[in-house]
Amino acid sequence: MNQTPINVQPEPVQSSCGCCATPKAPVMRDTPKVGRNDPCICGNGLKYKKCCGKNA
Repeated sequence: MNQTPINVQPEPVQSSCGCCATPKAPVMRDTPKVGRNDPCICGNGLKYKKCCGKNA
């Protein structure tokens, strides 16, 4: 007789690329993200999008 257990589930297949294997933790910033309409971080009084964010 064939004695195969009924409740056996296949193991999950691991991806060889590594991108899908484990979920990554969200990025935690030390300082809050600068918005485009916030004052520039250099302190000149312009909006970030018109100053340091122009070339970003």
